[in-house]
Amino acid sequence: MRLSEGHTLIIEARDAGFFSNFNGVVNNLCHRLGRDGVEAISVEWRADPAKRGFCYGNPEDGNVWLHFFEPLPFPADAAPRQLARGYADLGMTHRFAYAMYKLNRTWRRRYHAVYQRYIRVRPAILERVAAIHRESMAGRYCIGVHYRHPAHDKECMDPIPTPETFIVRLRAMLPANREWAVVLATDVESVVTAFRDAFGSRLVLQPAVLRGEGFSGGDPHEEADTPGLARGEQVLIDCLLLAKCDALLHVTSNLVTAAGYINPNMKMVYCESVGQAVRGYWWSTTRAPVALSYHPNTLPVAVGATLRQIHRLYRMLTGRSGTA
Repeated sequence: MRLSEGHTLIIEARDAGFFSNFNGVVNNLCHRLGRDGVEAISVEWRADPAKRGFCYGNPEDGNVWLHFFEPLPFPADAAPRQLARGYADLGMTHRFAYAMYKLNRTWRRRYHAVYQRYIRVRPAILERVAAIHRESMAGRYCIGVHYRHPAHDKECMDPIPTPETFIVRLRAMLPANREWAVVLATDVESVVTAFRDAFGSRLVLQPAVLRGEGFSGGDPHEEADTPGLARGEQVLIDCLLLAKCDALLHVTSNLVTAAGYINPNMKMVYCESVGQAVRGYWWSTTRAPVALSYHPNTLPVAVGATLRQIHRLYRMLTGRSGTA
């Protein structure tokens, strides 16, 4: 069938990470499809050595979207074609995502509906996720962590907390009366060492992931000397594993955003101090240009979330930790 009117939006890979690009696809499906003549969307992710941030394939791999996902369910011969330029709604990415996490009570359900309708991960990747889940996660209360390289500090409201801070917060979230596991996604090998020392055999990791040794230098993905499809598979599998968790401890991250709407029932806990939370809510309600589109009255939402943060800190300090 050929579309008689309108046009197909073409989404190409930008010089950015896997989930910055992936969320851009979901964002455009949510906010542009069916508007302004957009009747179909096609994704064409082609690797370019000049785009070091998108290191998930090589030019000879062709359209690498098709390696990770099924084609979007639109007519293949739809015309005319129009190139998309970034996100349709910037509130989903960079620091603006912090305001989305805190104030928008509908984003996870909204993007989940789009994900469920249009996105199909390739079966071979899903099976690798299922194998790890069966072996190490099934039957346990699982808390996920995405620990980002500090090169991404600028994308967060505050510097990324130390691994030790994450570990302390994690201990306060562990259940007292259930089997549990900690699922770690990180591209820093020294973080793996710290978490393994803290949680031993209860730490769940995707095996054979390409990581940087420590915090020196930039993002290991952006400085990759060996781009390839394996890097994309690994980051996608990490996200899908986090999405299978019961709770997720995190900072601002495109990967975390994706995990949050892939599983909208998962509890999300931002790793920050009470003071940082208060400043963050103030910024979200007064400075973030997208904040007012989230809720007609954001102050009660911000106050309620701050009180919950104070309550979590109180439980941690008094030893009343654990999840039912």
